[in-house]
Amino acid sequence: MAAPGRPLAVDFEALSYISSLVEAFQAFDSDNDGLVTAPELRGLLASLGLDKSEAEARDMLARADADRDGRLSVEELLDVMNAGELGLGALGDLLQSALPALEAAGGVLVGADELARALGVVGAASAEDCAAIVECLDGDGDGAITIEEFRLVADLL
Repeated sequence: MAAPGRPLAVDFEALSYISSLVEAFQAFDSDNDGLVTAPELRGLLASLGLDKSEAEARDMLARADADRDGRLSVEELLDVMNAGELGLGALGDLLQSALPALEAAGGVLVGADELARALGVVGAASAEDCAAIVECLDGDGDGAITIEEFRLVADLL
């Protein structure tokens, strides 16, 4: 963990990249079950004007389907997109350490202030770091993310 008062050594561009991959995955996952099937992939591609057959969609999916269950998880997507090579594991540990305090606060949304308070317990991040983390993860630009989105990214890093 970073020493108190020292900025996190975080590549916010890499964090933003992972966040955009998670958002893209969620767009593919039309039934919100945490997995993308060939029909879901085909449907999204069709909405983008890319007409693919069922066999083509299955083939595309199979290239990233590490466990060969016929479905794509967000972890498999990140693996195929080389997100694990970005070296953000320490940030994942840091975000995991904030989860208990965030959940205890009972809020639904996490903003920079809430994250700074939660991380203040471990003295690991500056207010600027917290604002940058929330900005990277904030898909709709409202200055906050849900606890569920925060947990998902923390678990994936």
